[in-house]
Amino acid sequence: MRPVLIVRHQDWVQSGHVADTLEREGIPYALCAIDQGHSVPADPEAYAGLVFVGGTMSVNDGYAWVDDEVALIRRALDRDVPVLGHCFGSQLCALALGAEVYAMSQKEIGWHRVQPSAGPAAAEWLGDGPDAFEVLIWHHDGFDLPPGTESLFSSGFCPDQAFATGNLVATVAHIEVTADLLRTWVDNYGYDMAPVSDTVQSPEQVLDRVEERVARMHEQVTNPLYQRWLRPVRERL
Repeated sequence: MRPVLIVRHQDWVQSGHVADTLEREGIPYALCAIDQGHSVPADPEAYAGLVFVGGTMSVNDGYAWVDDEVALIRRALDRDVPVLGHCFGSQLCALALGAEVYAMSQKEIGWHRVQPSAGPAAAEWLGDGPDAFEVLIWHHDGFDLPPGTESLFSSGFCPDQAFATGNLVATVAHIEVTADLLRTWVDNYGYDMAPVSDTVQSPEQVLDRVEERVARMHEQVTNPLYQRWLRPVRERL
């Protein structure tokens, strides 16, 4: 069986519910740990799908491996290999598709309500969900909707929160986060939640009812999106 490849960029920014879902579904996966000096594979055909998770860096920081990951995503698109990106992973996907990634005027951190887009892609990837839902967002950079993609949902501050094209889907939001993983992020990077503003919540706000909020996000957003993404993955196993 071909595994799904998970590309990780920092050892404490794990793949969370992605790996949990793959394990529950009996789908094998392999890890490319950039934080451990692993080289980015050149051939996407060796994998059933590609997953790019988060990190505190930007694609504009000048890391050589960013170019390697963007090239891998482009080759995957050419060969219809399913791609999933979250947060920094969504930056990589946007860059691979020709969008500009830029620093936003202010950070967006915390549990924010988003609205599904009206187009058919949102229905395809999110199913028959609620008119608005809450997701965990933690980012400094944004991008415009990449050419040839369709929007999935938007927040009041950042309209281009998620997009899809073919079997590629990417979200700025950390819909992969688990309660334990979010606690680790707050422990490691909680200082980034200052100053608190309309777009930045405090650590106490982010961890309030965290188990309940994570479970609801997974039910309303993450699980429908992952099941749609896994359909072509299963065909490549």
